[in-house]
Amino acid sequence: MPSVKITTASLNEEVKDELIKAVTTSVQLATQIPKEFIHVIINIIGDDNYAVGGQTVTEIKNTLM
Repeated sequence: MPSVKITTASLNEEVKDELIKAVTTSVQLATQIPKEFIHVIINIIGDDNYAVGGQTVTEIKNTLM
């Protein structure tokens, strides 16, 4: 059973659902394993605890908005 783990900052439910579907489909196409056996695990880290380029995601979002 393939297992895909994704660590990310916050995602809304719509984006999370789309991500799960897209990853499942990609793994299914690549492996020919039925989707019922594919595990997708999303580990969501709070925006204040996830940093890119020395800035937290919260800081990046504040700069972009």
